[in-house]
Amino acid sequence: MFRSLARSRRLAVVGGVAIVAALGLAGCSGSGSATNASSGGSGPTVSVWSWRSQDKPLWNTVQKDLRAQGTDLTIKFRSISATSYDAVLKTAMNGGNGPDIFYDRAGNGTQTYASAGLVAPVDSFIDTKNFQSASLAAAQYKGKTYGVPFAVQTMSMFYNKDLLSKAGIKKPTTWNGLIAAMKKLKAQGTTPMYMMGVQQWLLALQLEAIGASTVDDSTAKAITAKTQSYTTSQYVKSLKAFKQLEPYLEDNWQATGSAGNEQQTAFALGKTAFIIDGIFDTATIDQVNPKLNYGQMLVPSPTGAKSKIASYVDGNISMNAKISDNATKKAAEKVIAFSGTKAFGNAFSSVAGEISPIGGVTIPKKYPLSVQAAHWYQNDAITPTIGIRSAMDTPSPDPTSLKKKSSPSSDTGIFTAEQNVAVPLLKGQLTPEQAAEKIDDQLSWYFGGN
Repeated sequence: MFRSLARSRRLAVVGGVAIVAALGLAGCSGSGSATNASSGGSGPTVSVWSWRSQDKPLWNTVQKDLRAQGTDLTIKFRSISATSYDAVLKTAMNGGNGPDIFYDRAGNGTQTYASAGLVAPVDSFIDTKNFQSASLAAAQYKGKTYGVPFAVQTMSMFYNKDLLSKAGIKKPTTWNGLIAAMKKLKAQGTTPMYMMGVQQWLLALQLEAIGASTVDDSTAKAITAKTQSYTTSQYVKSLKAFKQLEPYLEDNWQATGSAGNEQQTAFALGKTAFIIDGIFDTATIDQVNPKLNYGQMLVPSPTGAKSKIASYVDGNISMNAKISDNATKKAAEKVIAFSGTKAFGNAFSSVAGEISPIGGVTIPKKYPLSVQAAHWYQNDAITPTIGIRSAMDTPSPDPTSLKKKSSPSSDTGIFTAEQNVAVPLLKGQLTPEQAAEKIDDQLSWYFGGN
């Protein structure tokens, strides 16, 4: 299964503690339920599939707003567990039984469906000027736009204010200060940081969070332009910094993560002082412990440069190209058009507390950490991104992969390449230089084998 950004969290409350099963990057997965956003319409029914069960209220709002504008339709929203979403969607789309509209994995995921002719271009329905070029690129294929980007996720460092205060430690502002703080915490018997060795997708994002504060924009541009590669000294320094964290992780970190939520739960329960995580996991942390006194910071730069934030487009809202009923097709077009508006972006941020890629959208103040992350994204993001969803993460799509039960590819994107080296690097089985070379080898399709 393609490990995408938003691999959601299944939230279940057991004994008052939220247990989250995750397989990928952000958001909440559903259990396979299908419900009408609301009843009462006599017009066509538009089906919407997603791995994010928490977005059901969003589609209630979309239906209400479209009806108020004179479009008589009913939206039938179905959430599917993130662990099976990609396979269920692929089977349905291949069999001609796919939804009218569906959430798609941005980048190579959307491009694969586009190359197979299974999703419709949406350029005539939305104003692409409303979106930042980086977010829009993850929805485009051969000059056309095949989905509406719905969320931007960010990676940063979270810290337990009470644990630091108890240990007599101020919030570190430098990389050496972070290492010194973790060394002091460990000496006092506190686990400094949690990571989940089983969840390699998150390890790769953690590596990218460090890289954002290590690799400057000129070097990122050079990597994108293929005049430099991942063996450049700045990227190798980010690998060295990542490896430097290993002595301060929890015991048996390599086996942690089978439930998918151990890192977030440990942090929420005060068992560790630091985690590197996505803004998408703050909902999990807050559910486990609503009273946790914690803060958010950019990862300090290992080189002393200005700290920056890593970000990526979570997914796109795409439209089935094979809708046979004309009334349903026109209604689906109206839904897609609305999903590209500021009104939709505001509704999304209000419901999810996440960053919308639509210009002019503001996050409600009730989500202070998301407001802070949005500020960093707008002012302190690595540009261009060189990790997940970047040009180096989108090998040519293989439309035949949609016909296969499994979809192995000879071409590996940077996000998968980073996953492949993360654990061996932390365990000392690869040096940072060797890890960088291995990444370059896996990206020969991009760099041309040079």
